[in-house]
Amino acid sequence: MASDPLDLEEMLQERSGEPFGEDLCHQPNGGLDLSSIRPPPTRETVEALERLSRLPKTPVDLTMMPRRRVAAVLVLLHVNSLGGLSVTLTTRSSRLRSHPGDTALPGGRIEDLDESVVATALRESSEEIGLPLINMEQYGFLGVLSPFVSRNLLIVYPVVYVLLIPAPGFLLGLAANEDEVAEIFHWPLKDMTLLNLQDQPDLVTRNVVYTYRDVPWMNSKLYRWHSFYHDSMPSSITGLTADILIAVAILAFGVKDKSCGAIKAPTQEDWPVLVSWALADVGGGPGDEHSLIRSAGAPKT
Repeated sequence: MASDPLDLEEMLQERSGEPFGEDLCHQPNGGLDLSSIRPPPTRETVEALERLSRLPKTPVDLTMMPRRRVAAVLVLLHVNSLGGLSVTLTTRSSRLRSHPGDTALPGGRIEDLDESVVATALRESSEEIGLPLINMEQYGFLGVLSPFVSRNLLIVYPVVYVLLIPAPGFLLGLAANEDEVAEIFHWPLKDMTLLNLQDQPDLVTRNVVYTYRDVPWMNSKLYRWHSFYHDSMPSSITGLTADILIAVAILAFGVKDKSCGAIKAPTQEDWPVLVSWALADVGGGPGDEHSLIRSAGAPKT
């Protein structure tokens, strides 16, 4: 998936076969029943869910890549107390060998018994944060984004759901698996569009501190490492997690131009190219500068 907002729209139209644009604000919201959500969502939130409901829902064909290289994460959205959209995040346990202390979306590698990337995202979320899977009617399935690449060269599919019931009690019922998750927290999705960095490398907006660094990655091409931080966060939102949430926010809020800021580094390739390079094992991995920057530039981890 491309990182440029216009490329995101082209991707969505190509995969869904349907137009993507402001006209969605006047169309049904993909069959989602938002009547049980309290407080009710704002019009902006309803329109955001309408846009996200056009994400592809057809099963991902995994026959063209080794399953051991595929992972999925859950982008679980809910309507917050202000009627806006927030996303559920985790801080990875310090006990983990891979990316301890990082902010992450719940998820992990696909396993043999998983029938799809959707099944992987839900299973991993149940294991990591105690996501209840008995009553799936409390969730609305919005779709699956095109894949991203993690810094250890996994092909990662974001699976997007929205909670269709009042959030406060549900969120309190989530429980961190202490072996994998140090904390569960939630963050406004729209903050991921605060990238107004055309002339300044560091920006403080609404008390959210945004920084970035451009570092060499696969084939020596630059990669923009985004970092979002706020005093209330247990860990900064960085790297792959930031990439995914920026893309979801761009789609959700109909960003049409560069007003949200520069998303990619000057020579950064789009995600389909990076996916092909990752599958070909072209650079990257635990020893490159992209990996070594894990906590650099973040005020807090």
